[in-house]
Amino acid sequence: MNNPTDDLIRDFAQERRKRIDEFDKTKVRCGIIGRAGSGKSSLINAIAGELIAKTGPIETTGLDPETGKVDTSFVAQEFTHKGLTLVDLPGCGTQNWPKETYIDKLKLNTFDCFLLVTSGRFFVEDAFLFRELTTHGKPCFVVRNMFDAAVESGLHDHPRHTEQETRESITRNIRQNLDSSCPNRIYLTSAWHPTRYDLAQLLDDISSVLDGLKRERFIADMATYSEDALKKKRAVAIERVPLYAGLSAANGLNPIPGLDIAADIGILLQMAAEVSHIYGLTSKQFEYIQRLLGAKAVPGLLAKLAQFAAKYLAKEGIILLLKRIASRTAAKQASKWVPFVGPLIAAGIGWQATFMLGEQLIDEAESLAREILDNIIKGSDLPES
Repeated sequence: MNNPTDDLIRDFAQERRKRIDEFDKTKVRCGIIGRAGSGKSSLINAIAGELIAKTGPIETTGLDPETGKVDTSFVAQEFTHKGLTLVDLPGCGTQNWPKETYIDKLKLNTFDCFLLVTSGRFFVEDAFLFRELTTHGKPCFVVRNMFDAAVESGLHDHPRHTEQETRESITRNIRQNLDSSCPNRIYLTSAWHPTRYDLAQLLDDISSVLDGLKRERFIADMATYSEDALKKKRAVAIERVPLYAGLSAANGLNPIPGLDIAADIGILLQMAAEVSHIYGLTSKQFEYIQRLLGAKAVPGLLAKLAQFAAKYLAKEGIILLLKRIASRTAAKQASKWVPFVGPLIAAGIGWQATFMLGEQLIDEAESLAREILDNIIKGSDLPES
């Protein structure tokens, strides 16, 4: 005969696992529209906060597999960052991709949003796509990339020309090219100075047009370029951590050596990896941070990242933390977590320690991410040599 308590715990664990899997399977698909040379690859990397697209002095996407030559009209290039897929779309209105069949052939109605990117003027085909996609109800954000170069060029030609004047001039030109279909906001961005212009606002606005799990998925996968982004990431992490921690407590079969706590360490490691990704603290994400900050600014942050990884991303570190947390856990903490885990799990061994571990993990990850953000902002504000 089954033990009712065991059945309840099993059901609780299955429900937590289901919610974890639903989030993991959620995908956000964003199309990138624009001509070669507009810095799409750099922008893709900046959005992800990771080097997922090759960049270089020549166009590195859209290679014809038969000739090996650049042909940006040839094929769509997909770049995946966890649940976020950024698709560099082929040029519209070419022999390979005529306007009449472009949207249907590339199944653009399955995409969640689009970025119309330029580093100069827009072409007729770009304006056509913008109108068609918005008519189909698809969010389409207009982006003038490499704005830092435009500001520098403006100053070179006109020493008294201000950044605001350059902004107004470019915005006016884009509106003229897009005519009546132009949106209210034009985003001026720089992949090399992601905190200086409009990239943080662009990411915030993309997240705002997505719903439910897609919105959470995008927030989890986008780079962090503002304090507001950190707040949104914390909200997502707070939703994720109780699922992992509760599942670990429910699945725990063996006591932690030297302490009367049962927890599934493997699940806690998954939780730590998830939070690390959300806050941009994985090794691949930090490689991108190094490119932004430069060698001189990195050593101190690298040491802190190593300490964070030793504490939360290694089995030994997790066990040590659980022991320390359990030794100072007070009974009054119990009522706080009952809404997340239910009174049955709350009464079990190990639940308090796992949830307190999750809280501590979020706090330390956010603190480290904020320090990285502060360094990016300071570096971006420095005058260029």
